Amino acid sequence: MVPTARTPRVLATLVASFVATAVTLATPARAQPDDVAQKKAAAEAAFRQGKELINTNVAGACAAFKQSLELDAQFGTQYNLALCYEKLGTLASAWGELTELAAKDPNPARRADAEKRAKALEPRLVRLLIVVQGKVPGMRIMREDSDVTAFMGVATPVDPGMSRLVASAPGYKPWALDVTLAGEGTTITVDVPPLEKAPEPPPPPDGGKDVFRTPLPAGPAPDPGAGRRRLGLIMGGVGVVGLGAGVVFGLGARAAFADADATCGGDVADCRGDASLAVDDIDSARQKALFANIGVGVGAAALIGGTILYLTAPKAAETLPSVTPSVGDGRAGVVISGRF
Repeated sequence: MVPTARTPRVLATLVASFVATAVTLATPARAQPDDVAQKKAAAEAAFRQGKELINTNVAGACAAFKQSLELDAQFGTQYNLALCYEKLGTLASAWGELTELAAKDPNPARRADAEKRAKALEPRLVRLLIVVQGKVPGMRIMREDSDVTAFMGVATPVDPGMSRLVASAPGYKPWALDVTLAGEGTTITVDVPPLEKAPEPPPPPDGGKDVFRTPLPAGPAPDPGAGRRRLGLIMGGVGVVGLGAGVVFGLGARAAFADADATCGGDVADCRGDASLAVDDIDSARQKALFANIGVGVGAAALIGGTILYLTAPKAAETLPSVTPSVGDGRAGVVISGRF
């Protein structure tokens, strides 16, 4: 490569880019907006709220401690939640939190106190024992919204109150019972009876054995020439009326000519009577003759046209025979339908 005047500038640019990249790689990446600190702040606020409510609203204090624990799991928060549960009377929840603290809390004094309190609560616990008389495949037991199937046959600590137990299994009717859980140190035993079989769905009308089904009979085939024949009949009627009117007017014209001859004494060409009256009769006869010609012409045309329309209208197609296979229980054949 032959050095040029631009070579120092290019080298300087490359060196600057390399230094900038090295600095970027060496500098710790700036953290994104960290919600960990926000969660910790919210947890602290909830914890302080629980402390303020513990003597006036125990249920509200427990809810605040639980929220704080969910936002930022701290053993101190869990300890306060356990004491709150004990004060609220939900001894099973308190016992569960204290038992976990006794096993995991790194604070020796608090761990020892949690163990002591858990042992003191244990004989006071209300326990629920679910005994199933006839377990079936797929059986499931729910206590409110919790699945307690795994607790069958185990006396499990529960918080006091009313609970609804529901046992269900595919193909069986569900069983339900409302049970009151109360009395410190007692074990509530619930016997789940054998589930009843659900009724079988009704079989299909044909037993589900027919492969093919006979089609429903088809309705009458449409008549493509109905409208044309109807128009032909209407035109024919108009033609008959026109011919009738033409005949009537023709007879009237003939009578008027006869009256003119009679007025003139037998011959209008040599009129010996009232010539003006004869002229009126002749004018009337001519007018009636004109109407007769129009009526006969229009009537004849309409009658001929209507007849042609009626006779040339397409007729409904004959129904073609159809063959439908039919297979059933102990039978096989075909169904032939149509017009033969």
